[in-house]
Amino acid sequence: MFEKLVDMFLNYVEPDEEITPDTRIKSGLGMSSFDLICFADDINITFGVKLTAEDFRNNRTVGALAEFIEKNIK
Repeated sequence: MFEKLVDMFLNYVEPDEEITPDTRIKSGLGMSSFDLICFADDINITFGVKLTAEDFRNNRTVGALAEFIEKNIK
């Protein structure tokens, strides 16, 4: 799941450093609010998981978000 999520993030950002499970989504990847909305829609389409702003607040790293999505796949 983590690797798939990284591939999806790379559609939106070009990070200066390698994305790791500890990479913070907003500050580490520099994703804008618009990017996050589009990314959340891609997650919904791909995995059937609807992400909310609260989900991003509660899962601030790429690794935490990957675990959250994996637990909530329909």
